[in-house]
Amino acid sequence: MLKPFDLQALSIFLCIKVALVTDPACGSGGMFVQAARYMHNHNANEQEQMKFRCYGVEKEPDTVKLAKMNLLLNNVRGEITEANSFYSDPYNAFGQFDYVMANPPFNVDEVVVEKVINDPRFNTYGVPRNATKSTKKESDKRETVPNANYLWIGYFATALNANGKAALVMANSASDSSKSEYEIRKKMIEEGIISQMVTLPSNMFTSVTLPATLWFFDKHKPQTEKKNEILFVDARNVFTQVDRAHRKFSDEQIKNLGIITRLYQGDTEACASLIKDYQNEMKNAPEASDDKEIKTKAYWKSQIDWITDRFPDGKYRDVIGLCKVAQIEGEDGIKGQDYSLNAGRYVGVVIEDDGMTEEEFKNTMIGLNTEFESLNEEAKKLEGQIAANIKALFGE
Repeated sequence: MLKPFDLQALSIFLCIKVALVTDPACGSGGMFVQAARYMHNHNANEQEQMKFRCYGVEKEPDTVKLAKMNLLLNNVRGEITEANSFYSDPYNAFGQFDYVMANPPFNVDEVVVEKVINDPRFNTYGVPRNATKSTKKESDKRETVPNANYLWIGYFATALNANGKAALVMANSASDSSKSEYEIRKKMIEEGIISQMVTLPSNMFTSVTLPATLWFFDKHKPQTEKKNEILFVDARNVFTQVDRAHRKFSDEQIKNLGIITRLYQGDTEACASLIKDYQNEMKNAPEASDDKEIKTKAYWKSQIDWITDRFPDGKYRDVIGLCKVAQIEGEDGIKGQDYSLNAGRYVGVVIEDDGMTEEEFKNTMIGLNTEFESLNEEAKKLEGQIAANIKALFGE
C-alpha cells in the first residue's frame, strides 16, 4: 500500500491527550493500520497507543466489513461507518480532528451541487462549479460538480482542528487545475495552511498508472514564520522498480525523503541519527551477495551518500531537481507561477555534467553533423532506387 511520508514524523503519540484521526474514504482501513504500525515500530508504549482513535467512512458495504475486520485484527481502536462522505457527516467532522490521512478516489464527477453547497465542510474554501450552464432539459437538470477532487481537498482541510495536520494522495492534475478550482487553491495558499507538496513517480499504484501528488496541510502553520512559504519535493526520480509496470518506495527511500522535511523543520539530529543507523548497517553488511534481498556495504554507502551529497552540512538547503522552499510572494514565487502547486515549476531540473571540455563538445557536434549529412545523402539515393523500382514494376 502507498504510504504518505510519516506525516512529518507522525508524532501522533507525543504531545496530545487523544489523537483523533479520520479518513473519509477509508476503503479497507489501510491508512489507519499503517499509522498504528508506525507507532508500534517507533516503540510507542501501550498507553500511547491507547490515545490513537480512528474514524473512517466508506460507502461500499462489503469494504466496510473488511475495514472493521482489519482494525480488529490489528488491534486498532476506532469506528468505521457506512456512508457517502459527500452527503453524510457521521462524525461532525468540521474542525474536529488532529489528523487526516486519505487516498480518496480521483476525478469523481457525479456529486450533486445542491447537496454540498451549504455544507461548511465544502463551502469554506469553495465548491467547484461548471463555468457554463448545463444543456440538459430543465426536467433532467441537476447540477453536479465538474470534478470532486477539490471537494475532497476542502473536506480534509476543514476537518482539522486548530493544530491539525493532514496528508492526502491526489491526482497530479489538481495541482494546476483552473476555473473554480483555481480560486479554492488560491484561498488555501494565501491562508497558509498548505505546508508541503510532494510529486510522486508514476506507476506507484497497483491498479492505475495515473501520476499523483502528496498534499500536506498544517492548520497551525499560519501562526508560524513559515506561513508565507511551501516546501516542494519532486520525488519522480526516486523509486524502486518492482516490475515492468510498477514502482514503489523502499524503506530507505521513504526515510531519505522524510529527512528533507525534518531538515526543513530544523531537526538536524534526525538526519545525523539516520546516517548513523546507515553506518551501523554498513558495518554489518556483506561486501557482496548473490541474493538481491540482502543489502551490501555498497548499498548502505549509497544511502549515506544520497543524504550527504545533497545536504553536506546536515542542514536543509534547496537542491535542484529535488526540493525547493518557494515563497508565496514575488515574481519567482507561487503567485508569480499563477498559484500552481506543481513541484516541477519550482524545483527545476538537474543538468548532468557530461565531462566534456568545450573543444571536445565542439568536435563531437561536428562529427554528429557530418554523420547526419551522410545519412541524408544515403536516404536520397535509396529514395531514387525505390522510385525506379516502383516504375519498373508498375510503369508510368
